[in-house]
Amino acid sequence: MKNVLKSPEPDELKNYKMRFSSQFSRWANLQQNKKAYKSTRNTLVSDQKWLCAYCEIDLHPKDRCIEHFIPRHQSTRENNCDLDWQNMLANCKGGMENVDVSEEENERRISQPPNRVACCSAAKADFIPDGKLLNPLELPIFRLFRFSSLDGEIRPDENACENAGIPIEYVQFTIQKLGLNVQRLRNERVAIISEITQELDARDDGLINPILLKKQIASERFGDGKHDWPAFFTTIRWILGEGAEKHLTAISYLG
Repeated sequence: MKNVLKSPEPDELKNYKMRFSSQFSRWANLQQNKKAYKSTRNTLVSDQKWLCAYCEIDLHPKDRCIEHFIPRHQSTRENNCDLDWQNMLANCKGGMENVDVSEEENERRISQPPNRVACCSAAKADFIPDGKLLNPLELPIFRLFRFSSLDGEIRPDENACENAGIPIEYVQFTIQKLGLNVQRLRNERVAIISEITQELDARDDGLINPILLKKQIASERFGDGKHDWPAFFTTIRWILGEGAEKHLTAISYLG
């Protein structure tokens, strides 16, 4: 889970809201307007560089949905959560639906949903955020999480949380509530950590500075920041450590 930068509200969504400003238009109504809905969805996905806002798996066209951080059932005429641009995120479907994603279409997925153990939006369901659940739109740009190279478990980074002024128990609650440690996601992280560890070993000639080597690999993985991020961005960032931070600083990373 990482900081998400949101672009301005799409014109199609803005125009739709203006056109129906006298009505209590809900999400189901917007979905019937294909132009406004498609623009909203595509802008969210693009803003997040094709990563799920919660688990950071890639957002395959067959496995994505729009999440409302404050559930839609909280909408009123005065505060319409359904159509609030700042309340929307792009997420995976949480591993609870049959998704036919072949290896040719997506090589980065080791295991395929459904596994009947929910994560992300499916795990959060209709939970009303009470301040403890972290919002990707409000996270700092530095990393709040660390990972186990043994089992892929995501954990709070105590020092980072303290520096950000974010209670560790809030980070732990977010991990638990969103199901970010379901086995499917842990398997994915272990595979990425192992892959990068092997790459580091293979490319270490005993002469290159280890941090410089990690920076080089970060450059290859993350690029210039203008394209899609690789799946499990934060896991890669953690395993590459200071080298990743140096590269992200060099490309003026903000989220």
